[in-house]
Amino acid sequence: MHNVSELVWLYVKQRPFLKEVISQGVVNYSALSRKISIEVFGNIKKQNAIKMALIRLTIRINKIENSLESKILKILRKSSMIIKNKVVVLIANKEVENLNPLSNVKSGRHITYILEQREFEKLPKKAFWKSEENLNLIIIESPEELEEVPGVISYILGALASEGINVVEFISCYTDTILVVKQADTEKAFKILSSIMS
Repeated sequence: MHNVSELVWLYVKQRPFLKEVISQGVVNYSALSRKISIEVFGNIKKQNAIKMALIRLTIRINKIENSLESKILKILRKSSMIIKNKVVVLIANKEVENLNPLSNVKSGRHITYILEQREFEKLPKKAFWKSEENLNLIIIESPEELEEVPGVISYILGALASEGINVVEFISCYTDTILVVKQADTEKAFKILSSIMS
């Protein structure tokens, strides 16, 4: 049988948004402990024990998060960024011949190509299943330590998502992180990434 602290940790771990508000100290412990007590135990008898577990968890999360965030920011400050405009994302059901993509990824059912607009315009429309134009490519080149620090990619994607920027495609290749964003979002994405990388 799990103790209260373990159950609270499991509850929070399964809900990343809770971890975020807890680490920022913007949670009502009494209300949250009442909610957890009802959902996990079916009554409010364990509410006080849960509240204490949440307070201890906040301290633990902040220690871990602060240490990890500093490692992530250290990696990002050593990284550089390249932007390439006029990019198209092409989804095909089979390999497209005579294609010179900037990048491509093959899954079980599809192949995603990232290519320049001029390359795309040469293709017959029957060569692919779906395409999206008016995109830009952001390549983040990081040092090798990227491989050892968990959460770098999550941090980048979270920073963009929190500002309403959708990453159309994402590829991670060793120390290169390749993001495809809409042309309209590129300037905003560049500013956000520049701020966390400087």
